[in-house]
Amino acid sequence: MTRAAPQLAKLARPRLHKAVARERLFAVLDEARGHKPAICVVGPPGAGKTTLVASWLDARGIKGIWYQVDPGDADLATFFYYLGEATKAYTLKGQRALPALTPKYLHDVEGFSRRFFRELFARLPQAAVLVLDNYQQVASEQNFHQLIAQAVEDVPAGMTLIAITRRDPPDCYARLIANENVRLVDWDDLQLSLEETRLIVEAKGPVSRHEEIEQLHQQSGGWAAGLTLLLEGYRKNAKPLLKMPIGRDAIFNYFAAQIFECVSDNVQRFLITTSLLPTVQISVAQALTGEPASAKILEDLYQRHLFTHRRPGHEPTYWYHALFREFLLAQAVRYWSEEQRRELQCRAGELLDAYGNPEAAFDLLCQAQAWAAAEILILKQASWLLGQGRGETLRGWIVALPKASVETNAGGSRRPKRLERRADRPTLPLLWLSTAEIFCRRIWKSPGR
Repeated sequence: MTRAAPQLAKLARPRLHKAVARERLFAVLDEARGHKPAICVVGPPGAGKTTLVASWLDARGIKGIWYQVDPGDADLATFFYYLGEATKAYTLKGQRALPALTPKYLHDVEGFSRRFFRELFARLPQAAVLVLDNYQQVASEQNFHQLIAQAVEDVPAGMTLIAITRRDPPDCYARLIANENVRLVDWDDLQLSLEETRLIVEAKGPVSRHEEIEQLHQQSGGWAAGLTLLLEGYRKNAKPLLKMPIGRDAIFNYFAAQIFECVSDNVQRFLITTSLLPTVQISVAQALTGEPASAKILEDLYQRHLFTHRRPGHEPTYWYHALFREFLLAQAVRYWSEEQRRELQCRAGELLDAYGNPEAAFDLLCQAQAWAAAEILILKQASWLLGQGRGETLRGWIVALPKASVETNAGGSRRPKRLERRADRPTLPLLWLSTAEIFCRRIWKSPGR
């Protein structure tokens, strides 16, 4: 099984298409980079946070690591595994890879983390950055945030750690902020200025009169996503649509009127189906939808800035803006029956597993309640996960199974008849020989389940 593709998607900097350089904020980031070890960019969905940081790095030619945080990073072994994978691009020939957080280090995770980050920073080029995008994906109470706050103290002079998030930094950042070691770039900074609105409008082309640009700026309230919505409405209707939607329902109606209902039925089906995927590889999209124009559809959305982003790789990976994906998933509930939706979720999960993204695959299999496939995935990936020290991820997968599945599997070889009469799914192996299988058995038999 090939696992390189999901790592590339998780670890690749977004590729921008004709992004407007926000020189006002570039200057803020330049100044912070020269005096602070960390920058925290905080704002609501659609505020242009990721675009700002990625375009600034491109404009300044800054190297480093771009890391896409997801809920799985709450398992610290998962986080350090993928961060170690990202660091391989800067590892010299003959140099050992960064260590995995295996059980032998669990007695002192903070010490392991400090040593890990010191070695990571030592391998990065001078003046490099470490960007943690979607930082809010890990719950604020998790130890993950304390370790990142600790790592800020070890950032070498000239390097910068950048967190991009929708929420204010967790409480563990209070001392860093009080000591002025973190520069906050918040909504007050991120709101588009009139000049920035003008540059974006002129780049997209449908409006040229100064008074209309001012109206667009006032109606969008400096919200980059809102400006995109207004401009798309203007382009579709060839006249001003200067009424900014407010609230989730109004924004969803706007998505429907200005984007979804303006494309063909096959493109609508493509969008709804691919919204099941957290990120969309062209090959996976084609296999899931059967749409030969998958690449063309995704690239068109990306180039038109229609709430679709792209990362480079051996094949481009796309993802929908959170608000747009939420809208598409809502359409899926209306478009398909529950049985059809689960069938597609199961199919998507199997494809993601085949294309090397078992974490996302397991989530989709659980959503589909495809417990037989989820059990098979657990057994197939157990040794791989434990080899990375990711026992907590494996434990979480097993705990996610329904009680009936857990009780069945806890019996192992001592309850073969019960296993054999479950005709609705493949039986699990009756002999558990590997360390990974023994670990699974222990969790399945745990009184806490």
